[in-house]
Amino acid sequence: MNPSSLQPSHPGRRRRNRRGAAVVLALVAVSVATLLGLSLASTRDATVATSGNLAKTANARAAAASGVDLATSMLASEGAFDRMQGAVLFEGVQLNGATVRAEVRDIETGGPATAESAAIEIVVQSQHDGATQVARAVGRAPAHEAPMRADLDCSEFALLGTEAVEVEEGAHVGPWGKSPLATLAEPVRFGTSAGAGAGVNIAEGSSMHGCVEMRRGAFATDEETANEALADKLFAVPAAIHVPAAPVPDAPRGVAATPSLMIDGLVSEDAASSGDARVPARGSATIRGSVTLDVGGNLFVERGSRVYIEQSAVIVVRGNAVVDAASIEVAPSGSLTLIALGDLTLSSAFVGAARSDPSEGRDASGNAAFDGGARRTVLFGGGDSRRILVTDGSIVKGQIYAPGATVTVESRSAVYGRLLGSSVQLAEGVALYYDPCLDARHGWTSPASGLWTSGGTLRSEVTEVARLDDASLLEFATRTGIEPEPASQAIAAVALEDQVVRTANFNERAELEASDETKRKRRGLREQLRQRATELRERWKDALFEPLEAGGQGFVQLGTAEARSSE
Repeated sequence: MNPSSLQPSHPGRRRRNRRGAAVVLALVAVSVATLLGLSLASTRDATVATSGNLAKTANARAAAASGVDLATSMLASEGAFDRMQGAVLFEGVQLNGATVRAEVRDIETGGPATAESAAIEIVVQSQHDGATQVARAVGRAPAHEAPMRADLDCSEFALLGTEAVEVEEGAHVGPWGKSPLATLAEPVRFGTSAGAGAGVNIAEGSSMHGCVEMRRGAFATDEETANEALADKLFAVPAAIHVPAAPVPDAPRGVAATPSLMIDGLVSEDAASSGDARVPARGSATIRGSVTLDVGGNLFVERGSRVYIEQSAVIVVRGNAVVDAASIEVAPSGSLTLIALGDLTLSSAFVGAARSDPSEGRDASGNAAFDGGARRTVLFGGGDSRRILVTDGSIVKGQIYAPGATVTVESRSAVYGRLLGSSVQLAEGVALYYDPCLDARHGWTSPASGLWTSGGTLRSEVTEVARLDDASLLEFATRTGIEPEPASQAIAAVALEDQVVRTANFNERAELEASDETKRKRRGLREQLRQRATELRERWKDALFEPLEAGGQGFVQLGTAEARSSE
């Protein structure tokens, strides 16, 4: 091999190639440096812009939060709701350099809040240099000049027994998540009317979501005490709960009783029977207008049937009532008051607000639509030592009030509303979803309600209310001047205020009725109650003046006829 063949044949060309590569590398380095510089400059500009946006957003957010505080302060003043323009409390207000607008809406209706709203949502929108922020707050509406009221039907309790309460393993008690007021996240109350803890049996494997037990004790006077009780899952009430008996109406006047009733097709007039009444299997009945059905025997709502209540229906069953694989649905403008003096059995049944979604079926999961809630359906158990049974996957969207009866929920059933009985039992696999809209804050758990004196003691007149009927409620109103709030009933009720009997606001369902027949009935009832109020006032005045007249010594003139007629 020739040694010279191992040497490069063109040394000059190799040196030129190396110089070319160095130039390329230098250009690449310069390009990278330029790109890095541009990137850093761009990042710096973006950071400056982001910092500016964050500052604007922070200012807008702070202004929105301040707007909530301002709205809360304004609503604490009397007449604030009357001064609102629709739902707008204020707009165009400058806070922290931002323009702020506040709306106040009724949580239940979604419309503008009024002085009658139970709970409200404050929505504040603020704008600052192109940045927009929204702050929301929910809470109970402040009360100012509203008349003193007293809720006598214990509807602030989800689960109340006059003797015992039992929640078995696998049963659930909690708030109804679809209720508009569930957003307030208020405690769900349960217990026995004595408030001593005896008779309350909550199984270890049960689910008591957000629940507190009622116990006898003084009201919490400060937030710290209230929070301590809440941490212990307790709520104090200063007195034992007085539970009035369910109403037991008299037989209807002017309605001839037939031996039996077949409820089918359109029902628009009052009816009564001395014997049984039936809704036939796969039948369909529509109750229209303000209708009272008085059944002297038993009521059978048979399999596959449907009863649709368009307006107000009062159904009194003096025997037993059975709803078997059938439905009783209440229209948005309707109401149902069912009073069973015997046993009441719901088996594979649906009773309550008409389902807006037909595919809902019998939903026991807690996700059933609100559809007006539990207010418009009340199932009363009027007899003592009777039984109310909700079984076989039944659903109740309403209230069960049966102080003398054993109330049992079993076999995958659910109640959306509340339960009150002598003994209340929730079996394994069932659920009770409390509707917070039932708590108007005028009852046992509110120190400012009409049940309590200014000194925090129970009014003696409260324990004298024997039944949740018109006569008892009117007598309470006449003696105290406080407007009572019973369980919502389809019949009209009245209250006394400033010595004048007027239609009470608590019976909203009666206000929805507009037929001539309904108005005639309500006028007649109102006149009867007005006469009753006059009799009661005269009787109490006589009782008051009698010892004064007998005592003499200058007090006789207080009982003169002239003084009585002036009232």
